Amino acid sequence: MAVLTPSPKTAFVDAAGEPLVGGQLYTYIAGTTTLQATYTDATAATANTNPIILDSRGEANVWLGSAVYKFVLKDADGALIWTVDYISAPTAAVSPVLSGNVTIDSNTSSPALTITQTGTGAALRVQDSADPDVTPFIIDATGQVGIGTATPVSALEIASPGVFTGAWAYLPSGTAMLFAQTSAPTGWTKSTTHDNKALRVVSGSASSGGSVAFTTAFASQTVAGTVGNTTLTTAQIPAHTHDVYYSSPNVGAGGGPIQQVGPSGSTFTTTSTGGGGSHTHTFTGTAINLAVSYVDVIIATKD
Repeated sequence: MAVLTPSPKTAFVDAAGEPLVGGQLYTYIAGTTTLQATYTDATAATANTNPIILDSRGEANVWLGSAVYKFVLKDADGALIWTVDYISAPTAAVSPVLSGNVTIDSNTSSPALTITQTGTGAALRVQDSADPDVTPFIIDATGQVGIGTATPVSALEIASPGVFTGAWAYLPSGTAMLFAQTSAPTGWTKSTTHDNKALRVVSGSASSGGSVAFTTAFASQTVAGTVGNTTLTTAQIPAHTHDVYYSSPNVGAGGGPIQQVGPSGSTFTTTSTGGGGSHTHTFTGTAINLAVSYVDVIIATKD
């Protein structure tokens, strides 16, 4: 890429067009009368005198720092020729090339740097030594940002593989989180303490409990049926007793007498019977299938 060369020497002429021999160039902080240094070469190691005294061709080596200047030019006798304020190193020109460190020093309510792109090219491109770099940081003409890609297709596109930093990187070591994937992401360790368990939301201290595995509790079993009558055996009836009240005359079934075991008007308790054995009930309704749908997640802790 070719660029327009800057003037290698600062040169001035008088009103007659002759070199301003012995002319005096004062350099100040922009908008003030406070002297501000310029330099003899690009290293900025040696400051010019202030004022700078022009040589026999009306020239001088004037290298600017990152500040903004005011120039005041006078002839050899100290007569004012002109004053120009707010002069700075070229940061906006036709294809400028700046070497070394560039500093933008602003103290205004306006943006320190404004880039206006009226064409189709990128508004900003930061690349490495390769030209063109195929994995730059770029802001295209529409404002989309690409990190590691020259052609972002969304507001922010990070080329794969991307590494999260920022708030994600500052999560404390040992932080536990859920991930819907088989392996823990980079920088995290998969926990194997808990397996085949459900999640419970609590408002107090986090803990764990229970003894039945998730897939066991919700195994694929269908319960369905109709209402019916079931005759229970003696063994299926819960063990129990009955109280019997009798009075004289004692009359049994069919009108016959029964043996009196106590005075008239008293009660006695029968012998306990029944066993509480298992039995079933049927019901009518919508079939219940306990094979609940689920998504597997892992718990991982930050390294």
